[in-house]
Amino acid sequence: MVRAAFRAPAERGYLAGVTLDDRPQPLGSCWNYWFCVAGGDQAGIMAALGLTDPQPTTYALAREEMDRASHGSDTGLVCVTGEINGWTAVVGPWCDPTDKERHEEVRTLVEVLSAQYGEAHAFYFGAQRDGSAWLVARDGRTIRRYSDLSSEMALGDPLPVEQRYLDQFDIPGRPEDHLDDEDMSDDMFEFWHACTAQRVAQTISLDVVWHMPTDAVVCGQLVLARVPERARGAQRGHNGV
Repeated sequence: MVRAAFRAPAERGYLAGVTLDDRPQPLGSCWNYWFCVAGGDQAGIMAALGLTDPQPTTYALAREEMDRASHGSDTGLVCVTGEINGWTAVVGPWCDPTDKERHEEVRTLVEVLSAQYGEAHAFYFGAQRDGSAWLVARDGRTIRRYSDLSSEMALGDPLPVEQRYLDQFDIPGRPEDHLDDEDMSDDMFEFWHACTAQRVAQTISLDVVWHMPTDAVVCGQLVLARVPERARGAQRGHNGV
């Protein structure tokens, strides 16, 4: 198991110092949380986030670990990709932009990353129709935050990909204006079905859930890393706003 690789150096030696020839694979689970950061400065991104003890791994092992984490096992780990088509992804419940207790902390982290690298995103996608959310920051400032779980989360104007679907389904204004609008419920259902966090991520950076680009230009090694101790404690299922 991947978790055994973090118990002691002797137990993780089979991966230490090894470069694994592993193409990107989907990392999807029931509940999915990830950051995307422009560029490929894996070490700098981990330092900015306070991640430690990076260990090389495979996508298959990382998916197993992230699935355990999203179902409530407090592993205290995230996986950090190498550069994939110009983006680096950080994956795990610690990245949840809708977490009830940490959503503003997550926003700050994404803004810090965007100040350093130009642009950074955070996403949540529930694979069992548990909702979607996204946060986009550029040059140190949040330009859009949206969650179809809570209108109170919303900041900024719809992204172009959102606007495309709003126009397609003749929905006026912003999607958060209609979360509880019974007259628009059918149209909003169509919007939510079409404009998921996966679709937004696939359009503006990386969908790591089901559409990780297997033919991508890749530079760098996938690793598992520890999150700061104070931020551990993922709950079973989704605990978002």
